[in-house]
Amino acid sequence: MANASYRGFTLQTAKQSADIWQVRIKNHVLSGNLAAVKKSIDWWCDTASLIDPSEFESVGKAREVQGSKEENFNGFTLKNDTGQANGWYCFFNGRLIKGSKLALQKHIEAHLLAKQRAAAQQRK
Repeated sequence: MANASYRGFTLQTAKQSADIWQVRIKNHVLSGNLAAVKKSIDWWCDTASLIDPSEFESVGKAREVQGSKEENFNGFTLKNDTGQANGWYCFFNGRLIKGSKLALQKHIEAHLLAKQRAAAQQRK
């Protein structure tokens, strides 16, 4: 049985499974996945009310995205997590830019062209 501590509470794995964690708060034993149990502890510390970890069952689970896409364009990674036409984004020169895929591509191309022109001007 594994033990851990979180915000002053002792967490223990349940005997039947290593994925199920338990915590005792005010003579109540709460059990669930680790992220949900921690969320219940946070809720108790913030509001002094008990919420069963099953209420937070989606916490800690990987988000399943239907339309997730990723594309490399001139060395920049364009991503779309939502599947929507204007849901594309890219980290460009340390900043996050968002919009349609075509708009992001045009922005990147314009920057690369300006960079090439500046380099050509310096050579002259």
